[in-house]
Amino acid sequence: MRCRYNMFNPQFPAVLGFTYAGTFTDVGPDVSYVAPGDRVAVARWGGTARETRYAAFQKYPLALERNVLKLDAGTSFEDGSGVIANLVAVVSALTIHMGLEKPSMADQQAIGGLAVRFASDAEYEVVTTSSPANEDLVRRRNPASIINHRQAQDVVIRSIREQGPFHAILEATGTERGTEIMGKLLEQTGGGGVFFSTSPSRNDSELPANVTKRCWSGYSEDRVSDNARSELRSWFLREYLLHGLQTGAVFPNPASKIEGGLSGVQAGLDLLNDGKVSGVRLVVYPQE
Repeated sequence: MRCRYNMFNPQFPAVLGFTYAGTFTDVGPDVSYVAPGDRVAVARWGGTARETRYAAFQKYPLALERNVLKLDAGTSFEDGSGVIANLVAVVSALTIHMGLEKPSMADQQAIGGLAVRFASDAEYEVVTTSSPANEDLVRRRNPASIINHRQAQDVVIRSIREQGPFHAILEATGTERGTEIMGKLLEQTGGGGVFFSTSPSRNDSELPANVTKRCWSGYSEDRVSDNARSELRSWFLREYLLHGLQTGAVFPNPASKIEGGLSGVQAGLDLLNDGKVSGVRLVVYPQE
């Protein structure tokens, strides 16, 4: 295994894979929410992230009941596994860390997809960036404005600044370019500020002194693994996400299959590491 960043500090030998979907073949004696034959998506939250028996890239992983999302017959395994972890990270980052309101299930007919739609459903005006190739997909998530991030850096920064001021900023790529843009944007506002990001990058130490970057640092875990937030975990998995997938309002990026089953995992990791994946999710079918 070759890693771009050692974010998760894996212990070797390691079995990778954080989210997966499939059909239960058996359940333990104290399990009541699911039964053999149920279609589910699973995320490795809590202590399961450190135990290989719960990892996705094997033919028969284990799952904890509290980390399970039931899927109806109309929801594909690809969609279920594609949103369960990323969306909970978005919900946690925006509500717990950034202080935004969550949308009301009673007031919203459509449940949003990922960060842009989640925030717009909560009645925020959302400014986001996209490449021209992915703009149609991003527009489906109802932003107020989309800025082409393929433009020159100074044009991107000026375009974002003209849309401000902002209640909160989430830099979702975790890249060096994204970090640099946010640093210059906030530095140019005069007072500096804070932005949130999905991961550290190599140039974090080069940020201006008056700019603070707050990284991923377990956004998912804060929402679903803290016992004090058990009601929020239940709301997310059994109401918000379940309803969103059933109605089609929550949707992931399109799936791209990695051929070769488990033997193709390294090829998929290499594509990610080389920056060759954009606008799609890589999916492995372990049973092949």
